[in-house]
Amino acid sequence: MTKTLLVSLLALSATAFAADTPAPAADAAPAAASPAKHSCTKVDHPGRLASETQVKTYTKRFKEYGECIKKFVDEQNKVSTGAMEAANTAINEYNEAVKQSKEASAK
Repeated sequence: MTKTLLVSLLALSATAFAADTPAPAADAAPAAASPAKHSCTKVDHPGRLASETQVKTYTKRFKEYGECIKKFVDEQNKVSTGAMEAANTAINEYNEAVKQSKEASAK
């Protein structure tokens, strides 16, 4: 009987200790990163009096500039999509924990 009483007291004190223990702190959020900037080189129009060669060169480089910008935008969209998915996963995890906590309290 003494052994049972001792085990019961230990279990009770462990439960009380767990109730007084604060929830673990969330990992510190990373410092806000500065917005990404593209490294694409903007091309200046050669003007109305440009030679045919200058116009062709401009057209080629302007097309490259547009492709570079599109690639940058696609990369940034992937980054933001991944961040949103991570945030939604964390929210769903928390909501499930709240649901389980309420269910356990109701028992």
